[in-house]
Amino acid sequence: MIKLSEKNRKILRAIYRGLGVVAASSVFFSCPIINGGGWAAYGMPPDYIREELQIFGLVKAKETGVPIRGIAIYVEGITNHSPHVTHTLGEFYIWVPKQDNYTIIFTDIDGENNGGRFKQVIRNLTREEIEALSEVPLIIEMELEEETNDEG
Repeated sequence: MIKLSEKNRKILRAIYRGLGVVAASSVFFSCPIINGGGWAAYGMPPDYIREELQIFGLVKAKETGVPIRGIAIYVEGITNHSPHVTHTLGEFYIWVPKQDNYTIIFTDIDGENNGGRFKQVIRNLTREEIEALSEVPLIIEMELEEETNDEG
């Protein structure tokens, strides 16, 4: 084993500290936060995807204004088999290819688990309307379904 002088040990410690700081700081910069509060993402940032648009929104109960989690969101012709689902704060983020018109369907898939059964909402939006939503979220208010008695 090579015996290092005190001066060489100090130099190596300084190098290792510098490498440690660089390694730790690179972890924080590798996952950008999308929209100031979204999830961190790996890979190429969506800003470089010029052929897609982001639909960002919030689903809430019309009667109370409370965000609703567990609402499935289908974009007709794009996400028919794998819907996006609102998370705990009722928010959703969907990337869609650019096209002229979009039909977006909001469906309650978990019934009573999210505060009641909500009626389905269908929104038709144009590409220009989606592009205008880049700064402000799409707000969807869902009404509770009428309760029916099946007593006969």
